[in-house]
Amino acid sequence: MKSMRWISAFALALAAWVPAPASCQAQAKCPWLNAATAAGVLGGEVEMTVKKSAEQVQGKGAGAASYEDQMREDRFDASCTFTRKTASGLAVLLIDVRTMPDIATSFPPILAACPGKRFPLRGIGNEAFQCAIDSSGHTGNDGQEEVIARVRDRAFVLTIRREATVQTAANSSQLSDDTRNVAEQVAGSLF
Repeated sequence: MKSMRWISAFALALAAWVPAPASCQAQAKCPWLNAATAAGVLGGEVEMTVKKSAEQVQGKGAGAASYEDQMREDRFDASCTFTRKTASGLAVLLIDVRTMPDIATSFPPILAACPGKRFPLRGIGNEAFQCAIDSSGHTGNDGQEEVIARVRDRAFVLTIRREATVQTAANSSQLSDDTRNVAEQVAGSLF
């Protein structure tokens, strides 16, 4: 009887010691938004892709010095993409965060990527703008909202593309509540 207990204990210890297969490893996390929140915005289960900066992959940069035993992923530049398959295609929520070495020269080109009119937004970072379709009637961005903002020396671009019926009119100066909430969350995490 004692030998059975000893063998069971040994087998249990051995099973705990054997490394877990690669499929059980943790998925990369988006430092600014979780998949559940993105799923709420896009209307269902999402797939997440995180592209990290070269500094983070190499373990260098501002985040590496924050704590000896862990890296603060929110200190690095990264791009998070959440996608959801819909009947009419893909719904996408994209967050791209970049550190600017010089705000005066780095932020204007990022802001210039705005495809249409810019409407200033209050309460989101230090400078924030909603990008809206221009008055020429260009409809290439139907169902898409975009916010370009900065918090201190970090710029972020938030793009949400979903079915146009779910969306506030793209040529409106009103940002949907979902998009505003996500922009506020990203800006808040960058402070």
